[in-house]
Amino acid sequence: VLHAEASSADPAPPACRLELSAYDDGSSDGSWDSLQRWKPRLEAAGVAVVIGRSGGSQGGGCGFAKNRAVAQSSGTWLCFQDVDDLSRPKRIEAQLLAAAARPGALVGARVSREPEGSTARYVAWANEMSEEELLLHRFRECTLLMPTWFMARGTFVRGGGFREEKCEDLLFLHAHVARGGSLHRVGGSPLVVYRYHAAAVTHATPRALLLRHRTAALEAAVLSAHPSWARFTIWGAGRDGRDFFKAMSEDGKRRVAAFCDVDPKKIGSKYIYEAHRVPIVHFREAQPPFVLCVALGRTGGAFEANVTSLGLREGLDYYHFC
Repeated sequence: VLHAEASSADPAPPACRLELSAYDDGSSDGSWDSLQRWKPRLEAAGVAVVIGRSGGSQGGGCGFAKNRAVAQSSGTWLCFQDVDDLSRPKRIEAQLLAAAARPGALVGARVSREPEGSTARYVAWANEMSEEELLLHRFRECTLLMPTWFMARGTFVRGGGFREEKCEDLLFLHAHVARGGSLHRVGGSPLVVYRYHAAAVTHATPRALLLRHRTAALEAAVLSAHPSWARFTIWGAGRDGRDFFKAMSEDGKRRVAAFCDVDPKKIGSKYIYEAHRVPIVHFREAQPPFVLCVALGRTGGAFEANVTSLGLREGLDYYHFC
């Protein structure tokens, strides 16, 4: 399958009308035949079904397919699901109740992985963030996993749908937050089985592209929006910190007062990139605010303890980027 995206829509529990909208975007594995076989079976069970296909041999991409699935649907609410994942029986009811209580919110859910244990660190992060961290950690990654998204149609329309390019989920989430939209994840047991396989489209997204979009989002939402970030420090003079620096605009680069680190081999030297010469200092000598370019959970708690020791406030004095 190149792309086969689905969305379902239902107005209100418990007697909601369920509609399945599936769009086959250039699949090559019999997905279209399967959709045609399942359509009458679902309709007989009381589920409205609308299916469509691009008819081309080359898919238009995930954003393209999702937009078409939404456009051909009619429901008030949109529940997204990738064709290779599985929704638990109470998913739609639980997310609809949460979304109805939070107008304009983008609502996600906890996931379980299949095979069990796949990308365990990533799943633990996605499942365990607090409500506040869903917003604060958005520069690290999509804090609500796309296969769990649920929202009002109006929220989707106000966002202009998905951009039809790679990273459509990340771009939509950041644009949603920039418009003042909230993020919420339904608590309790996982509502989606998020299947892992090596051929997943997400693995084909270049790291450099993700970096560029995440950096641009941080510059727009933090550096350009708050006078206190006229000068800031990058925490971490390793690969991730340097890559973040290089991905910034020239204005962003000029705002960097220093890198900070704990490595005595780096401290006291300068990071040189094009015309920029940025000093590297010990973290205790650095001045906030900080962009933290050190991955969480990778240093046996040492990095996290160092951040805590400075009495910093996340969202004011620092943001995580890695």
